[in-house]
Amino acid sequence: MNYQRMKSIKILKQIHTEEEARQWVWKCRFGEKDFICPGCEGESYWQHKAKPEVRECDDCRKRLRVRAGTIFESSKLPLLTWIRALSLMMQGKRGISALELKGHLNISDHSAWLLLHKIREGLRQRDENYTLKGVIELDGAAFGKKAKENQAEVLVAVESKEWVDEKGRKKEKAGFAKVKVAAETKWESQEFVNQAMEKGSFVNTDASPALRELKGVEADYRVMANDPEALESWLPWVHRFISNAKAWIIGTHHGVDAKYLGRYLSEYAYRFNRRHDPDSLFHRALTACALAKPITARSLCA
Repeated sequence: MNYQRMKSIKILKQIHTEEEARQWVWKCRFGEKDFICPGCEGESYWQHKAKPEVRECDDCRKRLRVRAGTIFESSKLPLLTWIRALSLMMQGKRGISALELKGHLNISDHSAWLLLHKIREGLRQRDENYTLKGVIELDGAAFGKKAKENQAEVLVAVESKEWVDEKGRKKEKAGFAKVKVAAETKWESQEFVNQAMEKGSFVNTDASPALRELKGVEADYRVMANDPEALESWLPWVHRFISNAKAWIIGTHHGVDAKYLGRYLSEYAYRFNRRHDPDSLFHRALTACALAKPITARSLCA
C-alpha cells in the first residue's frame, strides 16, 4: 500500500467533513480501493444515501458498514473526530495526552481516554504482525514507582541493523522494536522470544539468569553491572528505547497507571518503528485502526 505523506496541519485542512473522513476509512480498509465485498469479493457497490456509512455489493447485495469489524465499530463519535485525534496523536514524537485531546476536540474526559486507548489497541495489533530477526538486543526494565505500588516490569527487544553510509563507512542503527509487559523470568522471557523473534536469530542480553539460556535463538550475554560504557557498547539500542520511553511517559502523560502501561508502550513502539517516515504516520495508523479487530470499552477498562 502506498501511504500518503502529509503534515498534521495539512491533514486537518484536507479532511474537514464527515464524508471525507468516511472515504479515508473505506480506502484504508481495502488497500486504496473503495470497496471489496466480504461475501463475493466484488468491487462494485451502491452507496446508501439514507445510511451514508453503509455500502451494498452490486453483485450479492451484501451490506457493509464502514465501522463494522474495526476499532471504530461501537463508537458513537463521528469518524471525523477519530481522524483528527489520529492526526494529533501522530503529529510528533511526544504524541498527545487525553487532557490535551479533550481540549482540542471538545469531548469528554471519558471519550478522550477511550478514543486514545482504542487507537493504541489498533497500533498494538498492527505490530503483532511483525517478527524481529537478525541481531537483537533484549533486556528488562521497571516502569513506574514501586513505593507508590504503581510499577510494572517490561521486556524490550530491539533489532540492531548494520548499514553503509554514503562514504562507505559501516554503521549501526536500531531496527524494529517489540515490547511485552511481563516479569523478567525464564518462562516469560522464553515466551517473548517465541512470540516476537524469528528462530535462529542472534540475541544479545545482559547476565540476568532469566536471559542466559533462551531456546530457538543464538543467545550471548555480558555482565553489565549498570556500567554505562558497557551498556553503550553491548546493548545501546534497547537501553535508549527504554530511557526515551520512560521520558515520554513522564513528559507527555505525567506517569501512567501500571495497569495500562502496555497500551502506552504500544503507541510508543509503533511510532518508534516508523520514525524514519514520520509524515506517513497518520495514514499508517488509520490503516492499522481500520484493519484491527474491535475492542469494547469494558475490555479496555478491565
